[in-house]
Amino acid sequence: MPMDDSNALPFFQRPDLSPFLVHLTKNTRKEDHYSAFDNLVSILMTGEIFGSGKKGFVKGPSKASCFMDIPLGSLKYVLNERNSNPEHPRYEPFGVVISKEYAFERGCRPVLYLSNKELRDLAVPAQELWRVVRLENVDGTGVNWLHEREWRAKGAFRLPAKLRAVLVKDVKTAARLQKRISEEPESFKSIPGSIIPLSVLCQGLPYL
Repeated sequence: MPMDDSNALPFFQRPDLSPFLVHLTKNTRKEDHYSAFDNLVSILMTGEIFGSGKKGFVKGPSKASCFMDIPLGSLKYVLNERNSNPEHPRYEPFGVVISKEYAFERGCRPVLYLSNKELRDLAVPAQELWRVVRLENVDGTGVNWLHEREWRAKGAFRLPAKLRAVLVKDVKTAARLQKRISEEPESFKSIPGSIIPLSVLCQGLPYL
């Protein structure tokens, strides 16, 4: 009998894994006066996540769209006070949710976690550097972003017209977004099937 190497395992049997990928937004007030909510609305209106460059810690000449492979209820550990300081945010509690299947079919893949030495030894081509995230230590010190379980797609990423879900800070903001979409649906190229308040999903966030 041939060996089955598919390793098929339903996501509901693995609480540490998710069938979804998440892209979180943040405010860009210093550049364009947009709040994290404004940037989420902009993504839904354009139907596209614009790729990040070196300011988003993407190596090489190509930009990339970035996602996290984290169970939704565990986002509270990423959206901690340090990461979500509105003056210097890495993330804020606003974002979009897509299925891994949709992302995979469009070229989105887990990043390569490599040290600078490994990057040189492997001679990763410049046009593929967007795939690489630096990893220098795994003992709790040094450069280590493994907890984000990052996936990336090269360049901008087109969202489906019917988006699986969006994430917002709280119930009040969910109602605000729903009202905006209901009043001008023609302005949105990607409309979510659900709007999920993270303050409910995560049973509260540390700074709300």
